Amino acid sequence: MKGTILVTGATGFIGRYLVRQLVGAGASVRVFVRQPAALDPRIAPHVRIVQGDLCDSDSVREALRGADTVLHLAACAQAWARDSSVFTDANVAAVDLLLETAETYGVRRLVHVSTALTCPLTQEGGAGVSFRSLTPYVATKLEGERRVEEYVRRGHHAVIVHPTRVYGPGPLNDANGVTRLVDLYLRGRFRVRIADGNVRANYVHAADVAWGIARAAERGRPGGHYVLGGSNVSMQEFLQLVTRISGVRRTVVPLPPAVALAVAHAACAWGRLGGHTSLTPDWVRVFLNDLPFDVRPARVDLDYRPRNLETGLRETIAWLRTGRGGPVDAVASAEARDWKKVAA
Repeated sequence: MKGTILVTGATGFIGRYLVRQLVGAGASVRVFVRQPAALDPRIAPHVRIVQGDLCDSDSVREALRGADTVLHLAACAQAWARDSSVFTDANVAAVDLLLETAETYGVRRLVHVSTALTCPLTQEGGAGVSFRSLTPYVATKLEGERRVEEYVRRGHHAVIVHPTRVYGPGPLNDANGVTRLVDLYLRGRFRVRIADGNVRANYVHAADVAWGIARAAERGRPGGHYVLGGSNVSMQEFLQLVTRISGVRRTVVPLPPAVALAVAHAACAWGRLGGHTSLTPDWVRVFLNDLPFDVRPARVDLDYRPRNLETGLRETIAWLRTGRGGPVDAVASAEARDWKKVAA
């Protein structure tokens, strides 16, 4: 990609992969972050850092001035918050300000990173499911997409990408919940799951999502929506694959949905008291839906080629077993692509 590339959310799970790939491809990269210290110290010297908040107009203008391409990953993606306005601020108001500023400065290309949960009608199974408004995260991400679509209707170039369930070496936090689940399973601390009737979900390696974002900026159709996913499997199949790769077998008891909902309500009560909450009743209901996704449009338009789930899990499990040293130290095989193709 030519010109200056601005990345928001550069310290996040996917953002770290993306910035490293762009720097490796020789791109001119600028990052917009709240906490520069959270950047990989080996990458920081190779990017221009703008510190600020996406809801602050002055820092947003500083970040976008002179940028040719904007890759917008920053969002509030946590499972729950005592004050739901944090979702609106990060996923809607910040998008409004970003788009307004991009319009002012004549940004040539923009990629908005959303979630696959906003586009259930693209499932390979046909009819979608109506759960879009169940969680504040999904509802506000959908509203943010509408802002981007309006930006495109005003004659600007923007593409929306929809990652599915992302995994891979990286911080074991809410954004990387799949890898955290694998880690807990291997350590014998993942003992119950929702009895979901073997519904499917789609799993994708973070490095592949990052690569897809860069390809969307270069090749995506203005106004296009692209699911960046990988393999469609049930949780039972997922855990069976982890067992086969790792040689570790654990007994995981299916929890009836009613019990899971009761646990989720208790988790929210704990959150209101100041504790950390990773599960809510609304998310339980989402997990009970059959959600396979079709990545063929991304394959055709972006030449998107995600690795298969077994390959990605082998890399991830190997990383977990070497001490979880951080994505830069142990993902050489996970990024064994010619990233310079992105800049071609």
